[in-house]
Amino acid sequence: MPTATPSKEYRSPNDLTEHSTALPHIPTGVYSKKDSEQETKLTAIDFYSAKIALCPKTWSTSPGTMVRDLSETSFIQSSYEPQFKGKEVPKGVKKAAVFKQSMNESNTSGTFSPAALLYYHLSRYFDTSIDVPVAVYRDMDSKTHYQRVTQRGVAQTRTGMIAAGWRHLAAAEKAPHSFGAAASLFTPDRKKVYGCMLKAKGERYGAEINGVRSRWGTVQNEEFQRTAPYLALSSSLPLLQAIDEGKKQAFKNVKIRKATVDATPFQMMYWMKELSEIVLLDFIFSQQDRIGNIDYEWRWYWVANNEVKSQSADSKLIRGQMNKIKPPAEIAGFAPQLLQRTCLNDNDAGGRVPYTNFAKKTGMLQKLRHFSGAAYTRLLHLDRDLQDSGQIYKYLQSNFVLDSGQLSQIVKNTRLAKDILHDTCAIGKLQFDLDEPQAFFLTGKVKLANVAC
Repeated sequence: MPTATPSKEYRSPNDLTEHSTALPHIPTGVYSKKDSEQETKLTAIDFYSAKIALCPKTWSTSPGTMVRDLSETSFIQSSYEPQFKGKEVPKGVKKAAVFKQSMNESNTSGTFSPAALLYYHLSRYFDTSIDVPVAVYRDMDSKTHYQRVTQRGVAQTRTGMIAAGWRHLAAAEKAPHSFGAAASLFTPDRKKVYGCMLKAKGERYGAEINGVRSRWGTVQNEEFQRTAPYLALSSSLPLLQAIDEGKKQAFKNVKIRKATVDATPFQMMYWMKELSEIVLLDFIFSQQDRIGNIDYEWRWYWVANNEVKSQSADSKLIRGQMNKIKPPAEIAGFAPQLLQRTCLNDNDAGGRVPYTNFAKKTGMLQKLRHFSGAAYTRLLHLDRDLQDSGQIYKYLQSNFVLDSGQLSQIVKNTRLAKDILHDTCAIGKLQFDLDEPQAFFLTGKVKLANVAC
């Protein structure tokens, strides 16, 4: 089991010790105070408190445990869990977290629990603009999990990958020693299921970022590359001209034009930076299910006293309805600009060797012509470290439940990502102009980073 602080231990009804643990922070990673606070909150969730309920996830494609906070209601665990199912959440009940375990059996959706932990910590290593949720390690008495969650998941689902996932999980928890992929689901003593716990936020992007999604797999990954920000990323023109060209080409598709609503250069610069980060992380981790799983939150940006300010705009409206989102009175006089900022919540289909690396398969990194100088520099450092079995290599080896093949894949993919971007840079086709979108908002000028290939 990974060791770190904050960490909590809990006792199951079967007298097993369960662990809820935040992993150590990655060397040179950039973590916020909010990250540490969220790690503490997640590890402090006691599944056996009368005011915490566990409910099976019965929608989408992969099984998981929805953690509900009942503290501001009259509900208690014993009455709530048998009564509510699906997405039904009564007034006052809070969505505290989701607990996800691995599941990769036949006819199921690919889910690998260490992936969310990898994305969290490596996003802090690259100091990304995308918001990747804090994730912590969690294990739970498998018999208790079966009784409170899994058997209800089986009963409440009938068809599709979600139902298949619950059936396989039930069979595994009934006979863990007979389950072929036991090491990816159970602790070494086979008495507890393990996974990760996180709390996601944001709403799902439409065609402006996720593309038109006519078909799963290679097709939708190619369609993703025909969105305005990706086309701008792949243009060799200077940044502002690339933005205009990207929109011009993307808007030939009526659905994308309608969804994008002629995004401003400031919005496009953030999108381009965020998509380049997503492509890099997905390439390194062999992500096979990204498109359709990219989310956003609204934020206001304005200039006051020659400084860029921002704050959240609490709204679930889609981009086509953004004119209905009005700025708070206290900032309205600054002519604030409303932006969608990207959240990367669904990261669990990465990390395993059998997964299809669609970023690699469809040549996403090779097509990039704009990139962050800071991210490129960190990539060079990461590659050197992994090749030399350095500090970060040992960190990955020690703190994540990865086998040698999974760790080797990260090392190989990082080297290949570095080689691709280095080669593009060496022939003068990579512009390091995505580091400071806010500086452009303040000055109207694009700043180029001076980075040696």
